Amino acid sequence: MGRTYDIGLKEALSLTLDAIGTLKPVPVPVHEGCGLVASEGLTAVVDCPSATSSMRDGYAVISADIEKASRVNGIPLMVSGTLAAGDPTEKTVQPGETIQVLTGAVIPKGADAVVSVEFTELQGDSVVCYRDAPPGCNLLFQGSDVAVEDLIVNRGQLLTPALTGLLAAGGLDRVTVFPLPRVAVVATGDEVIAPGHPIKPGQLYASNIVTLYSWLRHFGMPGETAVVRDDPHELEKTFQDLLKKNDVLLTSGGAWKSDRDLTTKILDEMGWEMFFHRVRIGPGKAVALGVLNGKPIFCLPGGPPSNEMAFLQIALPGLLQMAGKSPVPFSLRKVRLAEGVSGDVTWTQFFQATLEKREGEWWAIPHRMKSRIQSQARAQALIRIPEGVESVAPGNIIEVQILF
Repeated sequence: MGRTYDIGLKEALSLTLDAIGTLKPVPVPVHEGCGLVASEGLTAVVDCPSATSSMRDGYAVISADIEKASRVNGIPLMVSGTLAAGDPTEKTVQPGETIQVLTGAVIPKGADAVVSVEFTELQGDSVVCYRDAPPGCNLLFQGSDVAVEDLIVNRGQLLTPALTGLLAAGGLDRVTVFPLPRVAVVATGDEVIAPGHPIKPGQLYASNIVTLYSWLRHFGMPGETAVVRDDPHELEKTFQDLLKKNDVLLTSGGAWKSDRDLTTKILDEMGWEMFFHRVRIGPGKAVALGVLNGKPIFCLPGGPPSNEMAFLQIALPGLLQMAGKSPVPFSLRKVRLAEGVSGDVTWTQFFQATLEKREGEWWAIPHRMKSRIQSQARAQALIRIPEGVESVAPGNIIEVQILF
């Protein structure tokens, strides 16, 4: 695959997904599987329940013994014992007899139903039943939740909290999943300072890596951050060190064409395979993707809105695919546009927006803030004006990406 430059968003996303595969599956304890995607079909290895049990406090009976029981025709049965959940039993219920059972108790042999305690009255060694209990009444049958060899989860299915509980009920203590990628985020530039350090006039804090790292956390992905100055030796060493410990590298800054933009130049010297550089989106044009030693590297522009947009539209779908998830990170919603927006027919233009409900209808209000970071911080949705469209008039119905 050769290098391509100044490509459209659709092509960039296609190249990204073609270049990035899923991570190697790993086994994890079932209680740590939530939020991950199964890399294989998962089947039950035991029945749940492991034996037919009572769903109510009451009495295990032979249903035929009390089929004519009613409030005016109580039928007495001899109580021959009591069983609680987990109690072993070798007793058998004989005609005319019953065994008291608590919720979860295994149903003794001979019994085929449970009459609820509220429809009975204890009288000495006997219990009088005032309601019938047809066969199967108040019983939770063996394997009724899940049976041995039942398919619980398909390959590629996301594990939810309740699914992990069902897997545990089916006897699985470990599951094989696609792991979430571990992502390193590094900001480059002599003017960029890590948060928490003193700052001098002309310098700025590396807010981009905080935003990116927070997006990673939002999607459950682990990682780390670093700040490195524009020194070729330090850049190369930092990239090498981070790639040893992480699955993906995101760089922030130094991705354009000037002599001071060193990121892609250093990666060229390191021997990466670049797939594309510069995408026709605004903001976010100066983005590149390549692979070094089998690990993806996304070079993101340094301007805050460009940095975040390139990440959300190109890098994030690739990261999700690595985890076996859908590469579509955000849901779409049809809304009405509150104010007109102008795009550029030669590229895809994005606008941050706030959502507002008016008389039962959702409206998108494009941000007109002077501060780029303020606009990012307040955005609830993204408006996309595709290539070939110059403007969209107010009042039109559009589709927006829902961020939060």
